[in-house]
Amino acid sequence: MSGIEDVQVGFGQIAQVGVRAGLREERVIDSRVVCTVWEGQHTGRWPAPEGSGTVNLSAAFVRVSTGSQDETSQIKAIESYAHEREITIVKWFKLHGYSASHGTQEPALREAIADIQRGDYAALIVTESSRLDRREDLDAQAEILLSIRSAGGDIISISEPQFGRTDFAGRIVTLVAQHANAEKSRTIKSHTYRGISMIIANKAHHASLPPFWATKGERYAKQAYCTDPEAVRDVYERLANGESLSSLGRSYNLHSKSLRILIRFAANHTGVEECQYTHEGVTETWTHEVTPVVDSSLWWRANRVLDANNTKFRANKGGRPIATPSNWISGMLDCPACGGKLFVNAGKTRQGQPRVPKLRCGGTPKIRISCGRFKGCLAQPVIDLIAGMFASDTTDILAFQRVAGNAHELDALNAELRKIQARLSATEDDDELDALVAQRKAIKARIEGYVIVPDRFDYAPTGQTVAQMWKDGDDTVKRGMVRAAKKPLGIALAHRQGQWIIGLDVAANSKGIADADAIVDLGNGFCFRRPAT
Repeated sequence: MSGIEDVQVGFGQIAQVGVRAGLREERVIDSRVVCTVWEGQHTGRWPAPEGSGTVNLSAAFVRVSTGSQDETSQIKAIESYAHEREITIVKWFKLHGYSASHGTQEPALREAIADIQRGDYAALIVTESSRLDRREDLDAQAEILLSIRSAGGDIISISEPQFGRTDFAGRIVTLVAQHANAEKSRTIKSHTYRGISMIIANKAHHASLPPFWATKGERYAKQAYCTDPEAVRDVYERLANGESLSSLGRSYNLHSKSLRILIRFAANHTGVEECQYTHEGVTETWTHEVTPVVDSSLWWRANRVLDANNTKFRANKGGRPIATPSNWISGMLDCPACGGKLFVNAGKTRQGQPRVPKLRCGGTPKIRISCGRFKGCLAQPVIDLIAGMFASDTTDILAFQRVAGNAHELDALNAELRKIQARLSATEDDDELDALVAQRKAIKARIEGYVIVPDRFDYAPTGQTVAQMWKDGDDTVKRGMVRAAKKPLGIALAHRQGQWIIGLDVAANSKGIADADAIVDLGNGFCFRRPAT
């Protein structure tokens, strides 16, 4: 700065006043206000970084606190303001669902400060100052404003023209606006908690609900209920019986994550929903009674399936979707020359005639280039050989099932005990309370005296053969069967007497894989045993 002095004003002490490159910077100690004034501030243009000349560029900052609000009105007001004053908006900050009272908008403000320091623009336009910050900590509000000033920028509040100005009226407006923004946050929290207190007193519902659940009743006495109990029971049954979440999602047009939330929803079997709300750091919890939809044993079975799938071995490993293969054999067999994958090469000639499908080397997954040593072979004879092998196989399809043990019954008793304990916290009727206490004692006695017979699992026939599965399955099923049987059965392309055939145990025997008792794991708990030869 070219000069520093102390200035006394009516409501605060100016700590420092400096002038640099036409900028006059003032800092008010008592009022937490930092203001900047530049020469020619009434011309409607802002100063650029040193050496770059005067510019008329700015950024726009719009924000709404919840996802149900719309920022369109803010955008229109800023666009109209910029058009009237010939201001060019070079960047938009659109924060949808960001609460200024919690400071979630601060990363965007830090980004704007960095832009101003680089000289991308010199002002930030908002419809009102509460869009920038509304935290109760006035020091935090002042720190953001100071950082923008220090970077050489300015804040333009359309509804508060004096906000941030350096004259006496501007300092008063800035101070009052900062206090008002903080007070607005406190008022909203107080009003919200007043409504929550009525909800707690009524033991009403307060939280989001899973699919097939909704609420009814008055505003502060909402009652949660299941809109389609049959669908919920169907989801639990099908998942407990081994159907995948993806298949269930397609049946009900739901995302698998939404189905997980539904299955984990304990109120489906306990009939009690635990609600909670945090105010000023204190979390209040209350129970809300609903009508149970499924039995505790069924709820436990379905959640047991989710727990089994929640392992690192079944986690999503990424990757991108690929195009649907033209034939179930495409990419299944290994190249005899390089070990890469063989793909069906078909299409049409230049004259529009269909080409004869051939199996050609497509390289490895990392290097998708043909080795050039394998010249290809007709695809149809190979397809017929593999299809005939599976279509004529009368081997039974087996399912991995529990054949003995009672450990699962103990888990069901524990689930029933949790249900009763949840009901106890929500019951006020003395007779019902006594009945629940008696049930809890009986179940605890059964659990304490329970003798566990370890579960034993084995393969049991399903009544379906390999040939039937091949005949009834689509291309996806056939690809899965070939992929599963490839190593145990040693399926490989072999050259015999001048022609290419499918040889069993050619690849497996060379690696020591195949044996007379090999099990072909088809996935989803199904398999078939390789017949002894």
